[in-house]
Amino acid sequence: MGSSSDKAPHSRGLAAARERFPDLLRQIDNLFELDEEFRVLCEDLADVKTALNECRHLPADIRDARQLEYEELIDSLAKEIEQALSRANVILLRPPRH
Repeated sequence: MGSSSDKAPHSRGLAAARERFPDLLRQIDNLFELDEEFRVLCEDLADVKTALNECRHLPADIRDARQLEYEELIDSLAKEIEQALSRANVILLRPPRH
């Protein structure tokens, strides 16, 4: 069993995903616990959100382009996270083998 300290490096990623998809908290928590690739997506989302927040301190001529780039990355990562959550909720029903 993992302790809460086992999740500490990933807590920013988990928080970012939970903030983006507040209606899917249970699914996010479950997949985050089980899937390393999902955790990486969530960490990437947190990193890009941090970069977006920090770009406000850049000069205006750079800031606007970076802000647009980061917003597009956030949207792309959010789509990947949403797809991963959808795949995790699919239950394959196979006919029994005889």
